[in-house]
Amino acid sequence: MKDYLATAVIIIGLVAVACGLRAATIEVRDNMDAFISDLHRQGWWASMAAIAAAVAAMLQAVQYFMSK
Repeated sequence: MKDYLATAVIIIGLVAVACGLRAATIEVRDNMDAFISDLHRQGWWASMAAIAAAVAAMLQAVQYFMSK
């Protein structure tokens, strides 16, 4: 069970990294309508990165307490 948790932490951590990189690489254009749309997309990817990082941290805490 501990090995599965460790694998899940790694995979979800990589998902968080990928979402964060995607958010950081979205081009924000100068047009006002496009600007708002770009910010919305960037915010969505950043929030997915934050959620994935939180899940990875919770799973890591579960893994830690299971090892005690």
